[in-house]
Amino acid sequence: MKMNALERYELEDLEKSNVRTEETQSWQVDSIESADWAFRKILALKKANEEVKQFADKEHERLEDWERKETTSNHESIEFFQHKLAEYLHVLRKTDKKAKVKTPHGVVSTRKQPDLWEYQTDAVDKLKKLGLAELIETKESVKKQEFKKVVSVLPNGTVVSPDGELIDFVKVTPQEEKIVIKEV
Repeated sequence: MKMNALERYELEDLEKSNVRTEETQSWQVDSIESADWAFRKILALKKANEEVKQFADKEHERLEDWERKETTSNHESIEFFQHKLAEYLHVLRKTDKKAKVKTPHGVVSTRKQPDLWEYQTDAVDKLKKLGLAELIETKESVKKQEFKKVVSVLPNGTVVSPDGELIDFVKVTPQEEKIVIKEV
């Protein structure tokens, strides 16, 4: 979205003012008018940021398209050469089981990979039935929402159980209020 004339005026007015220069520390919001002035500047700056982002997004998209076009052909060629190198290694392996292709610019060899183990969703139940429960791990965790509902918190952040026992392994740190500024 393009900035309208009023938004451009707000940015020009901001640039003319000394608010963002050396007098930054002394400038204050001290009336409803100065608060509204600040909100107008915030809105105009955000609009300017949107324009910059939209432009940058278009440029990124254009560059990504260019990159994709340039590299697609290269990737296809790389795959072609890798396939031909693998074929050559297989030809050599017919006569020498430990053969490898070694040149100043690269090596072609094989490496043993671990077998892929696939577990069915009911594997835990079946292990229990087979009497192999010791091979099953169980993860336990605190039900935090329920915990918060049943305990009490003292002003110093100490947590107390419903029975009045001190829970010394949990502490609550009160947080200050957060300033929320919304432009309309």
